[in-house]
Amino acid sequence: ECVARFVEESLPHYARPLFVRVCKELPKTSTLKLIKYTLKKDGFDPARIQDPLFFWDRHQGRYVPLDEDLYADICGGNVKL
Repeated sequence: ECVARFVEESLPHYARPLFVRVCKELPKTSTLKLIKYTLKKDGFDPARIQDPLFFWDRHQGRYVPLDEDLYADICGGNVKL
């Protein structure tokens, strides 16, 4: 809830992240650079990701947990981004 409030108060609607993934640790190289390819490849599919995922529900004005059903609705075009 605090994250949603911060996002709404601090960012214009076009800059708000639609998906949030909560990671214990980000993947890094041996030189401590972020490995973005792995994160991009995983996308936001809850079947592939073990970390908690959240989706910005603009009607509720908050982040909701992203489960398989919501993921299917998003991919099927039933949820407006």
